[in-house]
Amino acid sequence: MKLFKRIMLHVFGFAIMTFAVSLIVKTEQGAFPYDAISYYLSKIIDHEFVTIGVASIFFGLTWVLVNFIIIKKAYVFWSLIIVFGFGSLMDIWFANVLVHYNPQNHEIWFNALLAFTGLILVGFSLSIIIRNKSLPLAPSEVFLVYLTGYTKKTWLSKVLIETVMIGLALLLAVIAKDFVQIGWFTIVSAFLLGIIISLFEKVVKPIISDY
Repeated sequence: MKLFKRIMLHVFGFAIMTFAVSLIVKTEQGAFPYDAISYYLSKIIDHEFVTIGVASIFFGLTWVLVNFIIIKKAYVFWSLIIVFGFGSLMDIWFANVLVHYNPQNHEIWFNALLAFTGLILVGFSLSIIIRNKSLPLAPSEVFLVYLTGYTKKTWLSKVLIETVMIGLALLLAVIAKDFVQIGWFTIVSAFLLGIIISLFEKVVKPIISDY
């Protein structure tokens, strides 16, 4: 029963996170660097099969390999479960829940409000997910935990990772000649997410112990 609760908590966290990042992408205010990269890969690889979710899987597979090269531990391959689940859930949210939302039909303040709502939900979901150290983490969270072992600060590790990701997203945006997912909110999210995670950790940590 305890294991079942842990798994359900993990699934709950990733369900919230995939919805939140999908919402942010749809607002077109500027996506998280990771999701912007997935978006641009789907544009550069011009094929109907390569949706944002599929592109996210491609990028996730690459990050798993990079984690293995750096961390040199076989447990990083457990992230493959999350990689395939994350990409699939994104496509489900896009196709079934957010399909009727068009940011062009709303004022910028409304789209910005939705983007910030998504940011808060991502921070909350990550504060839950990174407590579950014995269950599979996304490649980015695996590296976040690894890097925090050196920096000793979750927010700093997240900022460092997101900064590198912004650079890669910008490069792909130039190649795709499309900057719709590189906006003001990309910068805001990159520097606020780590802080939001830390704030939620103070609430989540007393309730959910590491396991």
